[in-house]
Amino acid sequence: MELKKKMFLLICFGALLTNSVSMGTESEDLDKISKEYFQDLSRVKELGREKNLEGLDKLASELAEKWLTRNMEDYAYIMLDICGTFVSLDFKTDRQYDLGRKYAVLVLEKSANLEEKNQIPLEVEFSLLGHVQNVPKFKEAAQSKDWPNKRTATAKLYFHACHRLEKSIDKNWDPNNLSLVYPRPPAGVESWIIGMSPEVIKDPKLRAEYEAALEKYRRKSKHNTQQHNLRQLKKWHLPHLHKNLLWLYSGPLFDSTKLEKAALQEDLKRHIENKEVRATILNGVEKKLLEKSKPKPKDNWRRSRTRIP
Repeated sequence: MELKKKMFLLICFGALLTNSVSMGTESEDLDKISKEYFQDLSRVKELGREKNLEGLDKLASELAEKWLTRNMEDYAYIMLDICGTFVSLDFKTDRQYDLGRKYAVLVLEKSANLEEKNQIPLEVEFSLLGHVQNVPKFKEAAQSKDWPNKRTATAKLYFHACHRLEKSIDKNWDPNNLSLVYPRPPAGVESWIIGMSPEVIKDPKLRAEYEAALEKYRRKSKHNTQQHNLRQLKKWHLPHLHKNLLWLYSGPLFDSTKLEKAALQEDLKRHIENKEVRATILNGVEKKLLEKSKPKPKDNWRRSRTRIP
């Protein structure tokens, strides 16, 4: 399992390094950045193994400031790992969950205040949202007069992720029509093979035509991958998002058995301009409420079991 996690981090980091270089770190050596990144992750893991909560909190603060100066993507990935360390180990205190929430909210709020192109990857945003809801603390806070403000501050984070996701999905994309053929060099190129470099073509007009076909192929391939991934995010994460919103808007009992619909609609209208996205969120939350209210089927296993003499 640990090996798989390391592989995942290597893949993620490989993807984000391209942007790191293009957004202001051209002068830094790629290997040096990678080495530094994994050294910092090792420090996080070491403090986790030692169950040193105070040391981990101090390091998290230092790394948050350090990697934020690089770019949001580097910052988001390392803070996601830190949040996971806080909540996945047993530090023998509930403060670990408060710290996990604290740093997740910090990243999410910083990202939300940036232009869309500079915000953290959507998949990381949804992963960080998994550390935001602290049910015991929220249950207590729901009894206070200031709860509507606290609730809205948390709900805004969910609204933001949902809005980004829905806005990014191309409704005209057909997952059943993914036919994509690698382009052949244009007619007039005498000797060629599939996948050949445009540099081989001497005629500038034919070379430009081939380069344009390759670029079109790359764009379509990238679009297919993005749209598939977005739909996977929606399938796996939106039900959890709707469930968490139901908790937030279920009243002082904070038990998700009822919905303060007017309050949710008011917050949605205040923070999301798109009516369709607002309706999608509201419908999803109401669906969760309906599921919650349905009686669970009785377990008749013992009753129907045949006794063996």
